[in-house]
Amino acid sequence: RGPELRPSVPRGWSSPCACVAAAMEWLQGLSSLKTIDGVRKRTVGGAISTIVACTLITILCFSELMVFLKVRTVHHMTVDTTIGEEASATMVPIHLDATFPHLHCEDVQIQVEATRGDLRDVEDRLAKEKVDGGAGCRVFGDLVVGKVGGNFHIGTGALSMKGNLPLIQLSSGGLLPGMLGGSHGGGANISHTIHHLSFGPDFPGAKDPLKGVVNVVPTDVGQYQFHMSAIPTLYRRLGRRPIQTFQYTVTEQFVKLDLLSALRSTNPPGIYFYYDFYPVMVEYAETKTTLLQFLTRIFGIIGGVYTVSSLLDGFLHHSYEQIKKIA
Repeated sequence: RGPELRPSVPRGWSSPCACVAAAMEWLQGLSSLKTIDGVRKRTVGGAISTIVACTLITILCFSELMVFLKVRTVHHMTVDTTIGEEASATMVPIHLDATFPHLHCEDVQIQVEATRGDLRDVEDRLAKEKVDGGAGCRVFGDLVVGKVGGNFHIGTGALSMKGNLPLIQLSSGGLLPGMLGGSHGGGANISHTIHHLSFGPDFPGAKDPLKGVVNVVPTDVGQYQFHMSAIPTLYRRLGRRPIQTFQYTVTEQFVKLDLLSALRSTNPPGIYFYYDFYPVMVEYAETKTTLLQFLTRIFGIIGGVYTVSSLLDGFLHHSYEQIKKIA
């Protein structure tokens, strides 16, 4: 029988425990490496530097968290390619909510007229509601029209056309054909309050220029005109379907009608809303910082502040030691 063969084990490594002990001894030897003065030594300056660094890291990380949670909106303009398409393919809902405190609902008439004279695609979803015990009328609901310019106007039954002459409601309640304004009596009081008017669905940040507008119109017969320019708008939301809608700008004026102008005009007195569509579209898009960008900035803040504070603390400690030696 030959000699028993055993694996060669380095001196001091005769067992696993010895291997672990040797590894620990080697790691402890690293602590004997030369270090920078002031880094491992506990000083008041080092404590202050650590507190300042931790406070700064907390503030910066919290600000980055707020940026990460916030949804920003960017916008740009582009050409609207839907202008000129068939009206049946592009329909626009107009939302209206207005009150006429001096008009009875039985007398209120609503008419829509397209620039091209085509009313086939107009859908009237407006409703009337009596207010102030029936003395006034609230008109609310939707008008669905084609994406072409036009107008809708609100008049009274008394201000209707009979032949070529309008019938004017006198203050006494009678009707006088062909006589407008002057001392013969005033027309119907078309004072109004607009609670809401918009084109298309609402979107975050949408503004209603006519919201809360109150106009006290003189009793003289005339037309109160709103000229609106609708701007196609596309709002892209994060993780949801985009919103196709409109914004608008508006100007307003009161046009008084005398006898001569009324005879020449084919439009009876009332409140007129003229609208047209811009060939330019505004696109809004929601953006948000990604998780990877957020983590990268957090690690950058921690590493940068720690490095700068360590260098600054070491520099100040070294300068202090040199001044002590000189003194």
